[in-house]
Amino acid sequence: MYTKKMILMLSLVLAVFSVSACSNEGENAAPEAVQALAAPQPASGNAPDTADPVDAGENKGLPDNLPADFPLPEDAVISLSHSEDNEGRKAALLIFTTKESMDSVSKLYKDYLSSRLGSDSAQTIDDKNLIIQGTTKDNKQSWSIIGGSLASQEGVIELNVTWAEM
Repeated sequence: MYTKKMILMLSLVLAVFSVSACSNEGENAAPEAVQALAAPQPASGNAPDTADPVDAGENKGLPDNLPADFPLPEDAVISLSHSEDNEGRKAALLIFTTKESMDSVSKLYKDYLSSRLGSDSAQTIDDKNLIIQGTTKDNKQSWSIIGGSLASQEGVIELNVTWAEM
């Protein structure tokens, strides 16, 4: 029950980020409470101190609970890195941007998750969007990778990664 609440909360945070990424500055500004919720904040020292690109080989800045083999584009800039343990179950939320092409990013994550997710996974991949969601074949982990081009920054893709033990 608590895991469902946690996944719902993580989904809400992802939705806030996705909506804010699609809006233009100054137009339909979100209330201050929503902006405060959506503002990237360091989580227990896991987030990098600067907005410098992250070396994907070192997994610097990745949430502690995210599987260690999770790949990042070479130019990834992490804006939110969060791990959580609830009732013995681990969860992670990662939000980052990259200037790599949507084709390159889509291939990276489609290849990474293809051997892990069962046949019931959902994928929506096109020139502007990437959505891959599902549970692992053993039904022990849940994955969600949602990304798209930022309207406010041409050539930049933002990706939201949610991972949780079930």
